[in-house]
Amino acid sequence: MNLTLIRAVLKARRKGLLHLSPATEATRLDCLADACVKCCLNLGAPRVSEDEALRIDPAALTRTKAGCFVKSKGTACCLLDAGLCSIYARRPRGCIEYPWYNIGGRLYYDQGCPGIKHDRDERPNVADIQPFEHFFPGMPRVVVRLIRVLCTRR
Repeated sequence: MNLTLIRAVLKARRKGLLHLSPATEATRLDCLADACVKCCLNLGAPRVSEDEALRIDPAALTRTKAGCFVKSKGTACCLLDAGLCSIYARRPRGCIEYPWYNIGGRLYYDQGCPGIKHDRDERPNVADIQPFEHFFPGMPRVVVRLIRVLCTRR
């Protein structure tokens, strides 16, 4: 599982995603939605809480010891339908928060997201973003640390 996860992260980076940078300047998200869907196609299966799972078709979910996840088709979310999220109004928190990440209490954004703009400040409060480690439940800390280093490397 650890090697599979690291491969998925490396693949996302090759596709231009998971290039995380500290959000230290005016930054906002202007999501391009169906004109892009880069995150939905390349970031795989988001983790969902039990409350979120109740609002998603059980056939679209997979449960492991580490938690509940949306299924993926390769690295694409299985909920993507004709270039749109089929559950957009009730999508998981990880999807809502993207491209923002809370790494050690500091706000980061994914430079690979084409919707990121630096013309005005609409950054979310870092305390409102789930910790980076939440995306990797059950993973050894050393693996999560390696992924964090990979994603924040220039």
